[in-house]
Amino acid sequence: MGFVRYLWTIFAFLGYMAYAPFFVKGAKKRSGEEKEAYIRFHVGRWGKRAFSLTKCKVKVIGAQNIPLNGAYIIVANHQSMLDIPLIQGYVNPHAGFIAKKELSSFFTIGSFIKVLGGELIDRTNPRNAALAIENIIKKVKNEGQVIALFPEGTRSTDGNVHDFKVGAVKLITKAGMPVLPIAISGTEKSMPKGSVYIKKGYISLSIMPVIDPKDFKNLNAKELSEMLREKISSELLKIKGDEKVEGSKIKRVSL
Repeated sequence: MGFVRYLWTIFAFLGYMAYAPFFVKGAKKRSGEEKEAYIRFHVGRWGKRAFSLTKCKVKVIGAQNIPLNGAYIIVANHQSMLDIPLIQGYVNPHAGFIAKKELSSFFTIGSFIKVLGGELIDRTNPRNAALAIENIIKKVKNEGQVIALFPEGTRSTDGNVHDFKVGAVKLITKAGMPVLPIAISGTEKSMPKGSVYIKKGYISLSIMPVIDPKDFKNLNAKELSEMLREKISSELLKIKGDEKVEGSKIKRVSL
C-alpha cells in the first residue's frame, strides 16, 4: 500500500504540473465575480484532492468561524508543505501566500501564487521585501484579498509551535484587519520537511473565532505575536490531546 500511495503522490504532482499553466491562464482571462468563482472551484478542489488522493483523512473543527465575506488574515502554525493546500481546500481557496522569491523559478509556482493574490519576497533584499509587504497590505485593505501567514517563518520539524517572527506580524498591525487563527496538526507526519512523499495519516485543522482588530489595536507587533502564538499553541495541545483520546478509543474498540 505504501508503494501505491507513493504512485498517487507522483501522479498528483504530475497532474499539478500539467494543469497549473492552464489554470493560471484561465484565471488571468477572468475578472470580478467570474474570476472569484473560477479560483474557488478549481483551487478548492485541488486543495481537497491533495489529501483524498493520498488517503489522508482531514478533520475540520470550527468551520463555522470562517468569515463569509470581507478581507481577513489567516495566521497558522507551519509544519509541512501540505499546510498550503490544507488552507486552500478547507478554509479559503483564494487565500494568498507570501513565499520566497526562489520559488518563481520552479515551474509555474510563482505565477500560481501571484494569481491568487500572494507575493514573492526576496529575503536578501530588505527594500524588495518591504515593497512586497506594502503590496500585500494594499490588496487586503483595498481589494478585499484574504492572506494566509505562517509567522514562524519556516516549517517546524518537531510539531511544536516556535516563536513568531515580529516582522511578519507587523503586516497584521499595519493592515488592521480581522485575524483568523488556525491550528494545524498531523501534516508534519504526512509530509515532513524535506520529503516529497505524502504518507497516509490523520490531519486536524482547528479554525478558531475571528479576532477583531479593536481587540489588538493597543498591542505592538511583539505583543500581538506572543498573543497569537499562545492562542495557537494552546489549541494545538488541545487537538493533540483529543487525538490521543480518539486513538485510544479506536484501539480499545479493535480489541
